[in-house]
Amino acid sequence: MNREKMRHLTKTGEMRAAIFGRWFLSLTLIFGGLLGACVARAEITVSATVDRNALNPGDSLTLTVSVDATEEVSVGQPTLPSLTDFEVLNEWTAQSQQATMVSTPQGPQFRRVYSTKYNFLLQPKRQGELKIGAVEVVVDGRTHHSKAISIKVAPGAGMQARPRQAPRPGGRGGIAPPPGFEDDEDDLFSQLLRRQMAPPTGSKTLPVNPNDAFFIQVETDKTEVYAGEQVTASFFLYTRGLLRDFDTLKYPSLRGFWKEDIEIATHLNFEQEVVNGIPYKKAMLASYALFPIKEGTVTVDPYQAKCSVITGDAFGFGLGKAYTFTKASQPVKITVKPVPATDRPADYSGAVGEFQISARVEDKNIVEGQPLTLKIRFEGRGNAKLIEMPPFQAPEGMELYDTQDEARFFRTGMSYKEFRVLIIPRREGAFTIPGVSVSIFDPARTQYVKKSTDPITIQVGKGAAGKSKSLNMSDTNKGADDVAGKISSEPRLLTEYREPLRLNGASRAALWLVIFASIIAILVWRARIELGWGQKKKDLMRMLKTRLKRVEACAAKGDWRGVGTEMTNTVYFVLGAISGEGGAHLELEKLLLKAPPSVRRELAGPVTKQMEVFQILTFAPENVVGGLKDPGQLTKAISEMENLLAKAVSLGLSSEQSDESSTSPTAS
Repeated sequence: MNREKMRHLTKTGEMRAAIFGRWFLSLTLIFGGLLGACVARAEITVSATVDRNALNPGDSLTLTVSVDATEEVSVGQPTLPSLTDFEVLNEWTAQSQQATMVSTPQGPQFRRVYSTKYNFLLQPKRQGELKIGAVEVVVDGRTHHSKAISIKVAPGAGMQARPRQAPRPGGRGGIAPPPGFEDDEDDLFSQLLRRQMAPPTGSKTLPVNPNDAFFIQVETDKTEVYAGEQVTASFFLYTRGLLRDFDTLKYPSLRGFWKEDIEIATHLNFEQEVVNGIPYKKAMLASYALFPIKEGTVTVDPYQAKCSVITGDAFGFGLGKAYTFTKASQPVKITVKPVPATDRPADYSGAVGEFQISARVEDKNIVEGQPLTLKIRFEGRGNAKLIEMPPFQAPEGMELYDTQDEARFFRTGMSYKEFRVLIIPRREGAFTIPGVSVSIFDPARTQYVKKSTDPITIQVGKGAAGKSKSLNMSDTNKGADDVAGKISSEPRLLTEYREPLRLNGASRAALWLVIFASIIAILVWRARIELGWGQKKKDLMRMLKTRLKRVEACAAKGDWRGVGTEMTNTVYFVLGAISGEGGAHLELEKLLLKAPPSVRRELAGPVTKQMEVFQILTFAPENVVGGLKDPGQLTKAISEMENLLAKAVSLGLSSEQSDESSTSPTAS
């Protein structure tokens, strides 16, 4: 009885401990989530920019201190540095709230950004190279500092001498054509850019005329290298306006280099960058790993492109005038030094970089006559494709049959080359495959470095007599047991003869019909499990309802900006899911073109028309929004779009066939 009671108490204690553990884990997760929400801060960006950093004497410039945050924050008055070389003519403050496109792990999304801008109209007191120091701003109790900005004041430095008027606080002057777009034939930017000399260590071109709205920049990590040493050259597009279209006219030919592609942009992903106080949007065009073939001087020739930029559109609707020009990057000269001839080792492999070498065999226990593959592998930073096979001598009693190689270059700048040497042992016994030794030139250390592998000992057993085997490189990865099993055999006794089963034509046809029907049934069953037919539509409807709840929550709070942002994200999400394109990285029209035909036919027009309402709620000024922000209008617009999206999911994923086709991107 006591034992039964003890077991009962023990079991009860274990159950209580398990329940307590689950409750403790749940409370820990809840507390951790609440703590993370409390600790999480808004994303805050503080920057100082100028509208131009090269001026004529008597001109003025506008210094703008921007504080951007993903939540409403407390911003203190900026503390300006000592401006002994400038006179402050005027100052004003502007606040705005906008939705912007950002990249997230879930894909591109619209995000609300609260922006406060402090503007200061400055006029230089003297000519020369002036400097505006770092500006200090306190945001939510934390101190932020901007970067210093260099200003050049000299006759002709501003490129265009035109009168400037001091802006009025809260005012917005007339929109003029952007500087630098007046003459396509002269293309002053490209002419001046080509005259600029590259720096001696690495090259990063900068805009000669800061008033230009866009330019193409080339960056090289080195301008002086050894033959065979890697140079990374990357081309970027910088623009100050809204890019309408972009067309590459000529990729750089890069003669005199062995070229490996690191990245060739299929679409432009812009990010913000401030170049000496001037804000630009920057996007990668192409990046290459270049290896000079021989000593001398070689040139990274220009990347040429034609693009149209819209400027003067205050609200970002793309309604301004587009200016189209052809621009080219600056050619960069690379000085190539020869690999030192003095003290060059006799076993120099031709490799330039930082490489390791290794040697291995698949099996150290084989039988006589079985092929053995020795793999010699170079890997490291540099171009391993240029490495030659190191000297190798097969040991006595073994025959060198064939040699093959394989090489690959990776985007990280790493590469490898592997030599596969096929060796055949002609007798049994122990063999030692000698190690290989090569010399590699390390440009970082400016000297030759010797690399070697260890000897490898293998054991060769007696093979089966009277058997031979034809050899080719496809046999080299087979194990010793497999090969030995093929070349050896034992006699088998035939104890009984049985008449094979014979089927007539009708029986064979019926048998094959049953086999094929079974195979099709198995394939359909496995496809239903693996592909989850029917599940995608349910999942998409569930996620749609979750997103629509966010929209309704914003409407309940009277946050009409939030309604526009959340509904816009929802539309892009749904259309991206049913078209297989993932959402907001494409324009609405292109997403609709890639959607199933039934969606395009029935919903393209209504969705496009209804989206205009939510885009106005998201981006337009309040006086343009008008009555669209009224609760009744919001509720009606949300309901109409909700019905359209539900119908889009139903049409786009109405059957297993449409579900399967929607997961495969359609060529545009």
